[in-house]
Amino acid sequence: MKKLFDKYKAVKKQLAYDHKGYPIENIVSLELISLIYKREKFNIRRSLVYFFAVRKIKIPTQKETLFSIGDYNRKDYYELLRHVMTSYQNESELVDLSNSKRSLTFSLSNIFSAFKIVFFRKLELNFLSKITLAASITHNLNNIDFLEKQTPTNIKLFCAFCSNLNEEAVLNYFFQKNNIPTYSLQHGLWFIYDIPPIDAIAYENVVADKLLCWGEYTRDEFIKYGMDERRLVVAGYPKKTTPLILPKKSHKKLRVLVLLARSQFDENNLNLISLLSQSTLNIEFEFKLHPALIVEKYSDQLKFESFNFAPTGTVQELLNLNRYDCSISYNSTAYYDSYINNCICLRYQDADADNAISVLDDSFTSVSEFESKINLVLTAQSDEKVWTEIEKNLTYILGYRINNYESFS
Repeated sequence: MKKLFDKYKAVKKQLAYDHKGYPIENIVSLELISLIYKREKFNIRRSLVYFFAVRKIKIPTQKETLFSIGDYNRKDYYELLRHVMTSYQNESELVDLSNSKRSLTFSLSNIFSAFKIVFFRKLELNFLSKITLAASITHNLNNIDFLEKQTPTNIKLFCAFCSNLNEEAVLNYFFQKNNIPTYSLQHGLWFIYDIPPIDAIAYENVVADKLLCWGEYTRDEFIKYGMDERRLVVAGYPKKTTPLILPKKSHKKLRVLVLLARSQFDENNLNLISLLSQSTLNIEFEFKLHPALIVEKYSDQLKFESFNFAPTGTVQELLNLNRYDCSISYNSTAYYDSYINNCICLRYQDADADNAISVLDDSFTSVSEFESKINLVLTAQSDEKVWTEIEKNLTYILGYRINNYESFS
């Protein structure tokens, strides 16, 4: 992945292009890195739509503060955004891009500009990837032209859910051009990767004036990467939290919630399932799939191992049921969500595991290590000193029980 990330940065530099004050290379960063990492394939229908469509984003002007969220359609993202918006003292409005429909348009000049950017430069991409990228650039040029016809009267502050990506990046530059301060939220634990995955654009492509970090950990990490500390504001963990308490005694038969990683790590998820099937301990495992995973890929494997899916619900909803003695995660911020919700989480580690900071000494790589770590859970459940350490670590890592969203301007 290190070579792929270096290639992404090199190609992105070659893509540099200014359209009416909007740096296109930053706006299409997600598209570019997805193509280089082979996480996106050529889709002729999608490309045709992008060549001949505009998303008509209309800017509300009634309130002084404007928030935005991309076309993600994820319940957990809306929960995070609602927490921030309700914490913020000033009245605000929301641009939800999932409600901004695309319309047909045709701009020969934008199509020509996109082809010129992509095909007249020696980009290390195959032909179909270049078509995909040219379509994305055209679509964003169309969006910029539509936005440029508007005036953001009354608005004094703009905060994107994630200004690093595509259309929210376009909005960010629109407000910066109009001398309006821009902010962006953090929606996962962000840190500097030893082996950068796609997620590394979280720190490589920060386009907002300021980033509202969860805790000091992300702030420290981004400063190490070279960001100006004045652009990094510790705002706190953007979810409702309660004080940690000593959990009830464990059940006679332990019940463990297993939180699988996104589709990029399908093979690793299956290896974890296989590893847990070899445990001889009296444990009932329930598996919660990441929203990006395909259920059919896992149902046969879980059925073969006599494992069950967890009940329907978000990670927080499941943990609030108080039915689990602990949880297990792999390459997911759900690891920290579990601790926040009073449930110790063990982390599966292999060659592809990320280097995110640990809350406790809770990682395992084999069946024997897993079974020994379960003893950590049984001991820690009733140890007040352990929970004091957990709370201290969560405050540094996540900004646990910190809420500066009420006045981040």
